[in-house]
Amino acid sequence: MRFQYEAIAPDGSIQASEIEAAAAAEATEMLRGRGMMITRLRAEAAGDARPGAGGARGGRVTTRDLLVLARQMKMLLEAGSAVVPALEAIERQTQRPALKEVVRSLRVAVENGGSLVDAMRAQPRVFRPVFCSMVAAGEATASLPRAFDRLGELTTRQLQARGAVLSAMTYPCVLASMCVVVVGVLILFVVPRFRMMFESLNAPLPFSTRIMFALSNELTGRWPLYLAALGALVAGAVTLRRSVATRQWIDVMLLSTPGLGPLLARLEFARIVRIWAAMLRSNVPLLEAIEQSRGAAANLTFKRLLTRISEQVSSGGRLGQALSDSGLVDPVIAAAIRTGEENGRLAEATEFVSEWLDDDNRQLITTLTRIAEPAMLAIMGMLVGIVAMALFLPMFDLAGAG
Repeated sequence: MRFQYEAIAPDGSIQASEIEAAAAAEATEMLRGRGMMITRLRAEAAGDARPGAGGARGGRVTTRDLLVLARQMKMLLEAGSAVVPALEAIERQTQRPALKEVVRSLRVAVENGGSLVDAMRAQPRVFRPVFCSMVAAGEATASLPRAFDRLGELTTRQLQARGAVLSAMTYPCVLASMCVVVVGVLILFVVPRFRMMFESLNAPLPFSTRIMFALSNELTGRWPLYLAALGALVAGAVTLRRSVATRQWIDVMLLSTPGLGPLLARLEFARIVRIWAAMLRSNVPLLEAIEQSRGAAANLTFKRLLTRISEQVSSGGRLGQALSDSGLVDPVIAAAIRTGEENGRLAEATEFVSEWLDDDNRQLITTLTRIAEPAMLAIMGMLVGIVAMALFLPMFDLAGAG
């Protein structure tokens, strides 16, 4: 719980700030322990909770907000500012209410004698363990500007990788949605009118046309039932996805899919090695870097791999050899990491591999997108063509008979 207070400091100055405590009595003891004479102390309302520790007032802190925070901290600290004045400057200038609240809570915690990393760890919904570990290493080695510089680079590359995947998926998803809408309009609105016309003419219908009419009649007559079934199917899939056994099965199936599996494995390992590079360059121990990357991995197969790697490294094994034995990492990449490890340049090796993977994955995604776009257009044209042929074949027959 947070308490707002006003107190007279030992030097006679009046201080107005905040303090974290479980109860008012504990807050009072903490302030008296600092030699302060309390003039006012009150608990903050529930609506004033930090975004990272509970409700978020004014939205939530995004990854882009953290990128801005890291860049601003790096700039201010390199210019010679102390941590508290740097946080005060960021708090004054930021326009994002959620980020302002987070920065304010960090400032108050550091002003009250806490460390910056402890203040960040108190907000786990905002600051992930990777972020906190790199800041902790920066504080321990008196290199906070470099730590925030590395965090800015890591966050930028994460956003770029995510943006590349999203931009590659956008156009195929738009085409797929258009295909569903066009075919749905044809089946639900156009086909019934043709059916009424042909029934009034009592004309013989080809097999494909009868199938199309039967499908249209089924969907138009029972669309609420099918819509409810689709909703239940989606809800069931979401529920099953939360099961660890189901997620594990899905992850294994995805990695085993021809064409898609190797790409997903490369994207997942690129995320992992990107974290290794940033943390090792920030002087974070290797075992901690592996553990934090395990928490950031999305695929359960890679989570298990990182658990095995952590056990092997902690018992004296080599990271490069563990990657080579996994079967999930390209042999060339594992060899590059093993070489850097043997030469005492593991941080440089992981950074090189991370940059190479990001560039190569970006090119691969671009190539696949260029292939997917005409394929989606061809599928869309084929479906529309099938519906059109089923509708126009009887008309050709009637014209020929006439």
